[in-house]
Amino acid sequence: MKRSNPAEKLAKKKQTWISRTASILGISEVQAKDLLTIERRQSLRLNPLVAYDRPLDELMQAGWQGQQYAWMADGYTIDQGATAIRDSQAVNAGAVFIQNAASWLPVLALDPQPGEIILDVCAAPGGKTSHIAAITGNKARITANDNSRPRLAKLQANLTRLGARIERYTLFDATSLARKLEGQHFDRILIDAPCSGEGLMRLDRDKDFASWSVAHIKRLQQLQKRIITQAWQLLAPGGTLVYSTCTMAPEENEAVIDYLLRSQDDAHTVALDMSLPNRVPAVLSWNDRLFSPALADCLRLQPSPTIEAFFVCKLRKDKET
Repeated sequence: MKRSNPAEKLAKKKQTWISRTASILGISEVQAKDLLTIERRQSLRLNPLVAYDRPLDELMQAGWQGQQYAWMADGYTIDQGATAIRDSQAVNAGAVFIQNAASWLPVLALDPQPGEIILDVCAAPGGKTSHIAAITGNKARITANDNSRPRLAKLQANLTRLGARIERYTLFDATSLARKLEGQHFDRILIDAPCSGEGLMRLDRDKDFASWSVAHIKRLQQLQKRIITQAWQLLAPGGTLVYSTCTMAPEENEAVIDYLLRSQDDAHTVALDMSLPNRVPAVLSWNDRLFSPALADCLRLQPSPTIEAFFVCKLRKDKET
């Protein structure tokens, strides 16, 4: 039996990713290859939960250059000085948090309000959870969950440093949340789902393909369906659930939402009117399967230098009649 050549296997994976991306975005493989090799930059978010005097002035003195995002009041690009920011006192103190700008989108879509009961299903390492706390002025009742003890410990450390008040930390498998939290309901639920992470990958980084495969994407899809079904049972009538991933695979994005819509009569998408330079239409059919037209409401992003590839869907549950 002929053993597979590692170089050939890697080349085949890369070509598969290029071809899939071209099909997803409706572009040529040459254009897809260019998109998948874009070098991305991180961004920074000012954290109002930590009292700190003029953090941007400190960063500028250290060599930071950047500009404010039009769609995010506390968000700024990092055009120069990334290392200086990472090592700065403002970051160490929690007054500044480094993220890719796409990570802000699920929380903005969630639109959390003071006094609400909120669940972050896959909360570690805590960037989105702390953003929820910041938007609500630490006045929401937040449950931060993760299924890994080491990640949960890191989550707690990060949120403490960022000044986020969390009502409860839980260490539950997200596929059994409805049983673990039986009888409880949440006004808003965020699922930043475990995914294949294509938004973090680059075509010219061979290590990024170590675990990537179409088979792995399909296994993740089954996990994501179980997680969103569990979370939906915990959502209060009239409540909002936001589902997001940092991948482009339709199996993990539109297909998961289509599954929820078909299995839950009380689930409805909510249009996300976010004008972003790398926004592209949602995928409404994949592998000869048609999805619900409601999927057009979802936010899908292709790779760009400052906002990585991402998917966000906002859903609302019917109120009780």
